Amino acid sequence: MDRPKQWANVASGVLGFVAPTYFAWTVYRDGIPQNVATWSMIILLDALGLILVYKDGNRRPFLQIGWFAASFCILAAILIGESPWQWGTVETVSLLLCLVAIILWRTLNAKIAIFAYVTALIVSGAPLAVDYWYVPQPSTTWLWITTILTCFLSIYAAERRDVAHTAVPMGAIFINGLIGILSAR
Repeated sequence: MDRPKQWANVASGVLGFVAPTYFAWTVYRDGIPQNVATWSMIILLDALGLILVYKDGNRRPFLQIGWFAASFCILAAILIGESPWQWGTVETVSLLLCLVAIILWRTLNAKIAIFAYVTALIVSGAPLAVDYWYVPQPSTTWLWITTILTCFLSIYAAERRDVAHTAVPMGAIFINGLIGILSAR
């Protein structure tokens, strides 16, 4: 991998950590309630995504590492802030899709499991998209744009154009793009 792609890959991980961690800080500082169940699912999703892309051959999944570390920080921030636990349909569907991904990974291979994981990733963002449909939050648009940028950096830096290297950022571009558009209205 050439040097610009190496730097892009590292930058995707750093931005994938820094932007959501800043969000975690604002959630903690401003006492913004978040659903503990939803963020618990997101940390599970981020861990599963990291494992799956690594198992399918991506040996430098910096974006997924950054997301996992950031989701841990967000969960810690909302736990300290005593946010509510509300388990709903979306969390149930995301959990079932995670289980499907794990079963596919263990019985078939990680490549097929990544598709179930990306579906779970998109489903997990649906409630936020609905919230932004009703109450746009233009002050958060920077977060969605930054996340999309990190995904493009990760795709640019991919060693190969295969599922392990590009499927997760492509799925994230879709859901974050939708949320970004809804937030900016």
